Amino acid sequence: MARPVKWSRDLHPIRQRAARSRTETWSRTDIEDLFGIGRATAQSLMKAIGQVHTVGGAHFVERPALLTFLDEMIAAPSIDEALRSRVQEAPPPPKQKTLRVSLPEDLRRATLPDLPGNVSLSSGRIEITAPTAVAMLESLLALAMVMQNDLDRFQAVIEPASTNPEVSDDELKEMLSRLRTGDPPEFQ
Repeated sequence: MARPVKWSRDLHPIRQRAARSRTETWSRTDIEDLFGIGRATAQSLMKAIGQVHTVGGAHFVERPALLTFLDEMIAAPSIDEALRSRVQEAPPPPKQKTLRVSLPEDLRRATLPDLPGNVSLSSGRIEITAPTAVAMLESLLALAMVMQNDLDRFQAVIEPASTNPEVSDDELKEMLSRLRTGDPPEFQ
């Protein structure tokens, strides 16, 4: 026989707290705190709530899904049976897919001239083309290493040139200053 649901007697206050909360995306620890349960129970409960999203290896549920779940539990004749049914019918949480790439030793010291041909840089723009996700990730990794190893040259290419060129003549500087402020230049 399954254990009774401990939080079932607190469903209305739990529902009120969830509805008043500013939290839109609930993590496992948020669910633990809300229901007063442990890690494993929270994971099972998130599965029952449904619409589980994975971000960076962590699972989250949205507030509307949580509120719908709580409303269904409140309306159910038997919370134990309703919860057990939802857990059994729920699909498994999405698994995070990882792409594995190796970083060649020579790439660890890559500088701007070492960027692969499918990475192009221009003022305010980075463009990467690749036929596969793994090739795209490898190019991004190469770009990250270049940024780490050769930041000054990378910035010189990416950051737009100054719109105020250096002026060496004092009279010319004064004239440009007057033009910027709206004063008419004086000619002699």
